[in-house]
Parts: sequence; C-alpha cells; structure tokens
Amino acid sequence: MKFPGYWVSTAEGKVLLERATLDETELDPATNWKQAWQNQAAESQVKGYVELEAALISAATSLARASGLTLSQADIQQIACFEPVWQSDRCEIKSLSHLLGSNIS
Repeated sequence: MKFPGYWVSTAEGKVLLERATLDETELDPATNWKQAWQNQAAESQVKGYVELEAALISAATSLARASGLTLSQADIQQIACFEPVWQSDRCEIKSLSHLLGSNIS
C-alpha cells in the first residue's frame, strides 16, 4: 500500500519538507505506521511522516536543537498550525522564525 506523507531532511542549518508517497515497507510498526526512515546510514537526518503536523514538529525540533533552543508547548502548538508554501512539492524552512515569527521562547 501507498500512503501520502512527507520527508523531512536537514542540511546546512535549514530543513527541507518534501511531499512524498510512502510505501508500507518504509513505515515503522513501532510508530503505529506513522513514521518512516529512508534506507540510508543510521546517522541520516532524513525522516518520513504520514502526518504534516509531525513533519513540521520534527523540522522545528531539528532547527531548535541546532540553535541550542528548547521549544515550549505553545511553540509546538503554533508550529502544528503552520501552512507550508509548496513549490514543486517542496518547502524550505530556513529558521525557527520562519515557523514562529518572532515568538521564539
């Protein structure tokens, strides 16, 4: 079976969200079939998600970790409501402020 989803990758201080079709063989039963990992090295920074909200939170968490910041529950709620601007099924997120505006805790 195929499921619509999102790949989240980090590189050079930014995050790339990509719309994708995930195969059930990529989905992890331990996550209730909601997350996937590409068959790459264990340290790979590419993760897959069936739900956009989870992909956005993963992206924000990666950006926060790289900046030495911690996301508050309010930040996470705001991030979950973010509406990506897609260009050819891709959305580049350059910073936490892209997701949160100036409300970084």
